[in-house]
Amino acid sequence: IISCQLIYAQNDYDFKTFEKDSEKFIQQPSKWNAKDGLILLGISSLTYSSMFFDRDVQSFALQNNQYKNSLLVEFGRIWGEGWLSPSLGGLIYISGLANENSHNKKIGYEILSSSVYTGLITMILKFGFGRERPTHNSNQYSFYPLSFQGSNFLSLNSGHTALAFSTSTILAKNTDNSFLKAAFYFPAFLTAFSRVYQNHHWLSDVILGGFIGYFVADFVTKIHVTKNYAKIVPDPNTVNFKLLNYSIYF
Repeated sequence: IISCQLIYAQNDYDFKTFEKDSEKFIQQPSKWNAKDGLILLGISSLTYSSMFFDRDVQSFALQNNQYKNSLLVEFGRIWGEGWLSPSLGGLIYISGLANENSHNKKIGYEILSSSVYTGLITMILKFGFGRERPTHNSNQYSFYPLSFQGSNFLSLNSGHTALAFSTSTILAKNTDNSFLKAAFYFPAFLTAFSRVYQNHHWLSDVILGGFIGYFVADFVTKIHVTKNYAKIVPDPNTVNFKLLNYSIYF
């Protein structure tokens, strides 16, 4: 019987790693090619196009909002809260340190670093656009760029959705199990739904936020892929199925 284990190259996943990764992150736009430009254009076009449907989606949500405080909707909101990503990443990272589990350290580090980059981009765009929230103005085209007038003018993009997709993408990309991938993305889509359903954001806000969270996390995971390698280890006594960062033996 073959036991398949994923062995990781030495990486401390510490502040030095974060410093190097941050430098790559800042330099990344200068390395974009035509494909990257088309992706950016596509996201921008989709975000803008969805604004035409913002009012209709809002009206439908408000007319059918009897479940706005339900368990699933609230879970979606919590999954995107600003404290959840760093807390989850920190716990996984600490467990990796305590158990000398490099896979846990990697996942925890990637959640933490991705949440920092996602949060930074989100706040720059929020203040840059100065879009009014649907709870404050029923006009989806109400923008006050760089107005710094408070939370009611920080609608675009959805920070909850961005962080939710950032965290879910990190988790999904660290497993080969298709069921787990889908399970990890489920709460992120709940977050996007909850932000519109609870009237905190326009549809276009969560669309842009979802893309930001996904592509930031995609970048973070890709820069570590080359540092890993797979190894097949014969083991006559066990069959090892690796699920994320834990193994089940029988």
